[in-house]
Amino acid sequence: MRATPPELSAILDAVRREDRAQALALSLAGWRAGSRHPLVLMLAAEGLQVSGEGAQAVALLELALEATDDPEVWRRYGAALAMQDRHADAIAAFEEALDIDPKDVRALSLAGGVSFQTGELAAAEDYYGRALALDPLNLDALRGAAAAAVRRKAPAQAADLARRVLAAAPEDLSAAMTLIRADLLEARETSAAASATALLARPDLADDARLALHDLRAEAFDALDRPAEAFADYAARNALSERQAAPHLAAMGERRLDQARRLARVFLDTDREAWQGSCGPDLEGAETAAGHVFLIGFPRSGTTLLEKALGSHPGVATLEEVDVLAGAGAGLLDSQAGLFRLQTLDASQAAAYRRAYWTAAAEALGTGAQGRVVVDKMPLHTLALPLIAKLFPDAQILFALRDPRDVVLSCFRRRFQMNSAMYEFLTLERAAAYYDAVMRLAGRYREILPLRLREVRHEAVVADFDREVGDVLTFAGLPWNPDVRRFAERARQRARTPSDLQLTEGLKSDGLGQWRRFAPQMSSVRDLLDPWAQRFGYPI
Repeated sequence: MRATPPELSAILDAVRREDRAQALALSLAGWRAGSRHPLVLMLAAEGLQVSGEGAQAVALLELALEATDDPEVWRRYGAALAMQDRHADAIAAFEEALDIDPKDVRALSLAGGVSFQTGELAAAEDYYGRALALDPLNLDALRGAAAAAVRRKAPAQAADLARRVLAAAPEDLSAAMTLIRADLLEARETSAAASATALLARPDLADDARLALHDLRAEAFDALDRPAEAFADYAARNALSERQAAPHLAAMGERRLDQARRLARVFLDTDREAWQGSCGPDLEGAETAAGHVFLIGFPRSGTTLLEKALGSHPGVATLEEVDVLAGAGAGLLDSQAGLFRLQTLDASQAAAYRRAYWTAAAEALGTGAQGRVVVDKMPLHTLALPLIAKLFPDAQILFALRDPRDVVLSCFRRRFQMNSAMYEFLTLERAAAYYDAVMRLAGRYREILPLRLREVRHEAVVADFDREVGDVLTFAGLPWNPDVRRFAERARQRARTPSDLQLTEGLKSDGLGQWRRFAPQMSSVRDLLDPWAQRFGYPI
C-alpha cells in the first residue's frame, strides 16, 4: 500500500483539526515545492483566492481536474471562475459537478447564485428549488430563493422564505433585508424604514450590509416623499462605496472625468479636415451583420429603454454594454500618440481594428447577428466617437438625451456595480462635472467628426413610444414591428442593472422631472446643469 507523503499527512491533520489557515499555508508550500496532488492544488487554490490571486487559483484547479474528476474540485473550479466574472464557464463547471453527483446541494446553490447575478432568474430559481428539494433547511438556497422572489416581485413568497432563514438563524442580515424589500414591494414603506433604521443601529454591521441598508431606507423615504432624508441616505451609501473603492482608485489609471477633459483640450485645437477621411466599409469583417448602430449618450439617459425596445425587434441583435470597442481600439484614445495613430490610420490598419471588433462582437452575440442590425449599446462610448468615426464611417449613431438634472440626480441615486466610470457618480458634484465634461466633448466631436447621428429624447419616447421608436427604426433602416413594445418582457428575462429593474414595470412617466423634488439638494450643481438643460430645450 502506498504511503501518504509527509506534507499531505500534515495537511490532512490540519484539516481534521479544523485549522484552515494552517491547511492553506501547508498546501501553498506544498504546491510551490512541486506537489501536484489534487488536494494540495485545491487548497492551494483557496489560499491564492484569499490573497487575491484568482486567475492563478483557476489555473491550479484546472491542474487538479487533470488528475481527478472529484465533484468538489469541479464545484470549487466553478466558484473560482465566477469570481473572475466567467459566469458561463462557472455554470458549466457546476453542471459537471452535478453530472457526477446530482445531489450536490452546494453546487446547486452556487449555480443559483451565479444565475441570479447574471439576471437569469428562471435558472436561479430552478437551481435553488432543486437544492431545497434535497435539503429544505439549506440556508444558502433559502436566502438565494428569497432574493430571486424579490427580484421577480413576489413579496409574499420572498417573505416566507426569509422567515424560514430567520427561524434557523435569527441574526441573519440577508433574510432581514429581504423582509424589508418585501415590505417595499407591498408599499409598507414606514415599516421598511423602521426595520432598516433598527438594523443600522447594530454595531456588528460590515460596510457592505450598512451600504445596502442605507440604500433600502433611502428607497423607503423616497416613496414616503421625504426627499431630504432619502438624499442623506443616498449620500451615506455613496460615501461608504467611495471608501471601499479608494484602495482601487490608484489602479484605475486616468480618471474618467480627467479623460473627458483631456480629450476636450486635444480636440479644441484639432484640424477638422484631418478627421474627414474614410478608412473602409463599416461592416468589413462582419460576416453576417446587416447593419450597425451605436447607442450612446450618458448613463441614465434612456439608453436601456431604447436597447430593450430595439432588441425585441426580430431584425436586431444587441450588444448590451459588452465593451468590444475598447478592446478593438485599445490605446488609441489614451494618449496624444494614440490619437495621432487613429487620425492617420490607413485602410489596412483600420481593417485590422475592425476585424478585432467584429470577432469580439461575434463571440458575444453567438449566432444572434445573422442577417440582423447589430446595436452596440454603451452610453459612455460617447467619448469614443473619434474611434467610431474612423473605423465605422457607415454606422448610425443614436444619441440619447434626457433632462440633465434628472440624469445627474439619477446617476447619484442609483447603485451601480463599481468601476472607474461609476466612481464619478458617488458625489453629486462629481457626477455633474462629469456630465458637463462629456457633453462639452460630445459637442466638439459633432463639430469636427463626420457622424451619422440622431438625437433621441427619453421624454419623447415615454410620451409617444410608437412614434419615436418607429422613427428610430426608420433611421436604422428597419421596418416597424410591434414586438418592440415587449421591452418589459425582455428586461425581465435578464434584469441586472437598475435600469433593467425599472423597465420590468413597463413604460412609466413618474421618473420624469424627479429633480424638482430634490431641488434644495440639487442647488450646488444647477450652475453646471441649467445651461445644458436650456441648450437641449428643457425648461429652467
